[in-house]
Amino acid sequence: MIQDDHRVVIDLGTTKVCTILGKKRPDGSIEIAGIGVAPCSGLKRGLVADPEATTSAVMASVGAASKAAGMPIRQAYLGLTGSHVKSRNVWSKVDGFSGVSVVTQEDVRRALAVASEDAAEEGRDLLHVIPRSYALDGIYGVRNPLGMHAAEMYVQAHAILGDQHPIKTLQAAVQAAGIGISGLIVEPVGAAEAVLTDAEREEGVIMVDVGGGTTDIAVFYEGSIIHTAVLPIGGYQFTNDIAISFNATYEESERVKLRFASAVPDARTASEEFGIESHSMDEPLIITRREIGQLMSERATELMRLMMKKLDEPHLKGLRISQMVLTGGGVKLDGFQAIARYIFQGHVRTASPRGAVGLLSEHQDPQFSASVGMLLWSMRNLPRESHASRKVSGRADGRPNGRGGLRASFKSLLPRSKAQTGSKTAEQKSGAPVGV
Repeated sequence: MIQDDHRVVIDLGTTKVCTILGKKRPDGSIEIAGIGVAPCSGLKRGLVADPEATTSAVMASVGAASKAAGMPIRQAYLGLTGSHVKSRNVWSKVDGFSGVSVVTQEDVRRALAVASEDAAEEGRDLLHVIPRSYALDGIYGVRNPLGMHAAEMYVQAHAILGDQHPIKTLQAAVQAAGIGISGLIVEPVGAAEAVLTDAEREEGVIMVDVGGGTTDIAVFYEGSIIHTAVLPIGGYQFTNDIAISFNATYEESERVKLRFASAVPDARTASEEFGIESHSMDEPLIITRREIGQLMSERATELMRLMMKKLDEPHLKGLRISQMVLTGGGVKLDGFQAIARYIFQGHVRTASPRGAVGLLSEHQDPQFSASVGMLLWSMRNLPRESHASRKVSGRADGRPNGRGGLRASFKSLLPRSKAQTGSKTAEQKSGAPVGV
């Protein structure tokens, strides 16, 4: 019997499309029911460049996941990235208080609504609005205002927005594959769900997800997300540097990168020679690990410096954040973590996805962190619905069916309290609307 709470997420990347179908088990854990991965040539730096190629990749990926799970897929959440994705933090006053009264569920819902209104921008879609804290009668830093007494309430929220045109283009390519769209999940929000610990979120951490065409950044502090950004640089650029430098095909350059490249070449093997097929020569061009390493080191250093520049924001100044978590396929380059540690000057670790039952060893890999994380985030934050039932289909405009859309249940509106225990994280309590 098909359960009524199967969720599907589609992670559309520059090099691959990954579809994951999962379900919540009776004990509350989340189980992977099927995964489908297909190569993709239709996106560049997170944006659709070839709609037909994108649609074909989605169909192949969804078909593989559906076959693995043994059930049809009709609907899904889409992962979203790209340099058009921006974030901002807002302070909003919650009206409706007449004298001192008890803060209720309805007050918290109104807080989310007013924050959404204040964060909205013309020409941009509001993707997530995540409450960070509340202020009651001048007392700041309140994480859970329910049941407290106040005559005045403010909410501090983190809002993530994206340009409408690239979003509509992405949705159209997926709908052309016959998949209804339940909503959008910004990929760094999802990736963080799969790789960060509660302690890291509380103490302060920068998560960096280096994908094929983009690098996604999410900063957490005191349990909540406070900054989101995307750089239009990823693993593709590392491979392309090799292709341009030695006049080689992308495929040959990728082979060389995976087999011989290191951002910090070992002095003992730096002089080791190997051949690369070059368009300009009849015979393989002989180069050394040192030459490849120089290219990789320069690109990794540039990427990390650009990432640090993205963090040069007024609301981040003065925060003592000394931890960084790297994930995504691009960070598997040998020596990348060492470069990151040298530039960041703090503790750096590389993470693979965790938190899901039934994840095969081949998928316990940094390149699948965003895909797995989006599934976890949807299960923990969004209302119960099914994407794998034959009776469910998405509307033509990509909006969800049924009342309530993608607003999370009331419990999800509250940022995590230090006193709370268990496996749920701050984002599980955030209640951010997706695809508003």
